[in-house]
Amino acid sequence: MADILKIFTEEQLVELYRNYIISKSDITDFNEGGVVNSIIEANSNIISQISMDFKIAIFKAIPIALYEGFGFSQLSATTATGSLNPRRKPTIILRYLGAGSSAELTISATNFVVAVVGAPTDAINVAFTTYPKTSDLVTYIDGLTNWEADLINDVDSDTLYLYSGIEIKGKTDYNNLSGFDVMLQSDIQIDVSIGYSVTIDDITIQTTENGQILAGESKTSIASEASLAGPSGNISAESIDTVNGKGLINTSIVGINNVINFSAFSGGSEAESSTARAVRFSETVLSLNAGTVRGLEAAIKAIDGVVSAGIRENFPFKGTNTVVVDDGSGTISPELQTEVLKVINGDPNDFENYPGKGTAGIGYNVVAPTIIPVNVGITATRLSTINVDLDEIKVDIQSAVENYINTLQLGQNVLLSEIIKNGKNSNAAVYDLVVTSPVSNVAISDDEFARTGDGTGASVSVTVTIAVST
Repeated sequence: MADILKIFTEEQLVELYRNYIISKSDITDFNEGGVVNSIIEANSNIISQISMDFKIAIFKAIPIALYEGFGFSQLSATTATGSLNPRRKPTIILRYLGAGSSAELTISATNFVVAVVGAPTDAINVAFTTYPKTSDLVTYIDGLTNWEADLINDVDSDTLYLYSGIEIKGKTDYNNLSGFDVMLQSDIQIDVSIGYSVTIDDITIQTTENGQILAGESKTSIASEASLAGPSGNISAESIDTVNGKGLINTSIVGINNVINFSAFSGGSEAESSTARAVRFSETVLSLNAGTVRGLEAAIKAIDGVVSAGIRENFPFKGTNTVVVDDGSGTISPELQTEVLKVINGDPNDFENYPGKGTAGIGYNVVAPTIIPVNVGITATRLSTINVDLDEIKVDIQSAVENYINTLQLGQNVLLSEIIKNGKNSNAAVYDLVVTSPVSNVAISDDEFARTGDGTGASVSVTVTIAVST
């Protein structure tokens, strides 16, 4: 085989041609530009290039033949996922700063009322005849102890949305800051369909489920993904903010005047590399026995769209195994669930491609991982001599930590050391960084994975200040 694939350079072939012609004839004129020499050089050049191309093709074909012969295709690139936040402007932003445990807002056709539990003196009860415009109402509320109010739109007070005992304490406003958005009666429900999209830097982000901005609310969060697979979709928090020139809304919906991403998008990756496929192939060969945990996991991980997989034996009861599959988004599409079950149980209509990997007499459930929301609190400092905006540092730290946590695979713990490392490396202006919560590593079970940010019920809260000189 070595002799067959031996490649000669153009110069070597010219020399071989000359020696052969001399040994078989009386031709001795091999001068540069001569007919014989030109023919020899032309043939040598062509044959050398063809030989090299053939050798390269053989070397490329060997692994393809090996992998494809076992049905071991290279895994495709994955798409980044996250949430888009369509929003509309409120009329008033209301903030309660007092010690009451609850503050419930009720607006009728005639009155603006807030009942406060635990601090009744902080309660509000005013008539619109006294404060007919929202500007009048905001001025009054803003002058009260333990209250703040921002005016966004000056209209008649009796046009405000008719809330009934809605909790406003601990809420976030349409800018994702502390506050409750008071809307108008005309702010009815807005439906957002699958495929609603925004383009930022040639990357299109589109919703993957239907969503709504409910009547009387300013914003919503809708699961979304990049339209093209790959790491280019891994955008940081607030990369999209269409009202401020960051991105373009492709689908105009009446009432929605801005779209933002309050959390980072993550999970986008390149197609499987040759090295990674070789490692996966080796793992599969070592786990060829069907019915074993390693064999099943290897077969499931080979399915396009599966990021990681794990098996809980004899759960939820003996004789049944639970297969936990992570597609990178925390959910399993019906199509992917069906594919996993076919790989495990086999397909009687297609035994050639789906012979089955499971054990006879054992049942299998295929489920998505349990999402463990991880709240992270961080305080960071910047030197006074470094001219970098504090908000820029804050967003970079938030995005880096969100990306670290949201790309952890099934059963991987959240490590404080990694939070610190990712946070510090996110921006060269970070001088020091302390994780205030959690206080220790977060343990994640085999059927769980950690997530944070918009849509998870958890968040990464970052406070950045200027370091005090010593």
